[in-house]
Amino acid sequence: MPKIFDDGCVLQSGQDVPVWGWCEPRRSVTVTVQEHAVTSQADEKGAWKAVLPSLNPGGPFTMVIECGTEQLTRECYVGEVFLCSGQSNMELPMQWVKPDYPSEFEKEPDSLLRQYKVVWRYDFNGPVADHEEAHWAACDADGLPEFSAAAYFFAKHIRQHYNVPVGLLNVSLGGSPIESWLDWDTLQRFSDAVKELEPYLGEGIAEKRSADSIAAQADWLRRLDESELPPEQWQWCTMNIPDVFRETGLPDFRGRVEFRKTVYLPRQCDSKSALLRLGLWMDSTEVFVNGRHVGSTTCQYEPLDFTIDEGILHAGANEIRVCLICETDMGCVVPDKSMCLHVGDESFDVSGTWRYAVVARIDENRPIEDFVRWKPVGLYNAMLAPCIPYGVRAALWYQGESNTGERATQYHDMLAAMINLWRCKWAQKRMPFLIVQLPVFSMNCLDDGGWPLIREAEWQVSQDVNDVATVVTLDAGAWNDLHPYNKQLVGTRLFEAALSLVYGENTLQPAVRDVTIDRARNEAVISFVHVPYGTKPDDSAEDCAMATLDGGVPEEFEYVWSDGGTVQAMPAIIDGNTVHVALPPRRPESIRYAWGNNPHRGLLCDEYGIPVTPFRIKLS
Repeated sequence: MPKIFDDGCVLQSGQDVPVWGWCEPRRSVTVTVQEHAVTSQADEKGAWKAVLPSLNPGGPFTMVIECGTEQLTRECYVGEVFLCSGQSNMELPMQWVKPDYPSEFEKEPDSLLRQYKVVWRYDFNGPVADHEEAHWAACDADGLPEFSAAAYFFAKHIRQHYNVPVGLLNVSLGGSPIESWLDWDTLQRFSDAVKELEPYLGEGIAEKRSADSIAAQADWLRRLDESELPPEQWQWCTMNIPDVFRETGLPDFRGRVEFRKTVYLPRQCDSKSALLRLGLWMDSTEVFVNGRHVGSTTCQYEPLDFTIDEGILHAGANEIRVCLICETDMGCVVPDKSMCLHVGDESFDVSGTWRYAVVARIDENRPIEDFVRWKPVGLYNAMLAPCIPYGVRAALWYQGESNTGERATQYHDMLAAMINLWRCKWAQKRMPFLIVQLPVFSMNCLDDGGWPLIREAEWQVSQDVNDVATVVTLDAGAWNDLHPYNKQLVGTRLFEAALSLVYGENTLQPAVRDVTIDRARNEAVISFVHVPYGTKPDDSAEDCAMATLDGGVPEEFEYVWSDGGTVQAMPAIIDGNTVHVALPPRRPESIRYAWGNNPHRGLLCDEYGIPVTPFRIKLS
């Protein structure tokens, strides 16, 4: 049987459950669970599939698979199963956010909350039959660290609300564009994506391109090592961090630099364990405390959060040393990130003045890896296809960052096509989809309209495609972090959407009903209503009292004139369920709200703090 049916698997309750595997051709196979026994016959290649009737939630149960005198048994649970896919913000594991949610790691293990984690693979030759590496894990000390954080917080709500087992199929990969989750036939609708894939097709071509790019990176590191200065030639300077290096003494720098900071601790901290939080450093690091290695990172996205064991710290002066490699001239310690040493209940700020010395310098950026695994269809074939048609209640989708570039205008059609593809493959015409709209972000990110275009597409798909809901997360992001840690809020929003879209309960979100022009007052009037997640406003929708997340006046409104490409920000006021925006003398073509990478001032919300989606509307 495929790995997805290994011990500890969670089967979907309340609907038919496909179970499949392989045996000798034409043999009869019987699957038994909860006193239901279903017999199937293998085809000429030995593939078989049995469909169990609706199962009752609970577990663990024993699933018995019999073929002649052979017998397999699997421990299984029955409950709610969710397909969780997308890129890094879906993949981001609980281990990364442990310092922000320490109590989650102190709770009793929950054997009824389980994750099936698929290790990334790609394949351009067509769908594969089984995952090369994947496993089920319970929510315990060993399993929780690799749970998807967003999916975990969502699943916690489902567990508490319905008191049934929950299974998460974590089929995600950081950096993956939506094209990598489409099959070959669907991809044909998007010619640019087909052209991108073509150079990678053919026996061994993709593997060679990947290997060559990795070899070029290794050569860059070799040349960097050869340029390293002996310690006696290091020239020590000072820098205030966190900050961007090009503004604080290292312009156009690429290479290796050593940072040192002395922190003085009182006697009560002597020999105690601690947590060191240094934020984000671009790009890779090795971190030492009092000469002891405490951790490392391999890229700019990994937080420098390290546990310091007992006996390393001592009363008095303690030295923190960070060896940093800057792969491009964009090196920095990301601004506005907390840098602290936590010892028991005490916290010591370690930002500010650090000493630094250039250890090695190189004149060009490190070559970029050819991320073959992100190319179109590869992840669909190797990661998603082996899950089909495993019974699921709904799909959770958190992706879009990698599509904010040249193809942002195609995202709506790609997302709608992907939803249709997955529903067809699962033979579930109304498989609910819960989409996480992109949060705010602007660090080293071109503000060219790509981010708001993706947000607009994610929202519009929920209006154009049945049984799709999009949750707004403008308040869950961080301008300086592509991977904001507030995944608890994301999980809660997904749960609220699921209550409405999946389970038929009465949960609502704010939406724009219409925009009218009040010529007497010379203003645009935008009215808002409450709607169930995944539905459009209609005549039955009730008015929604408006507010702002920060308690200030509404901002982030602007008018647009297409003739000269002019954009003008405008003030606004709230009046009950309406927002009034004064009109300028020359009539604009459209009005936009929160249309940028990092909208954050005076963001609109309903009385429960649910944000309004960014939007743009033409004015008649």
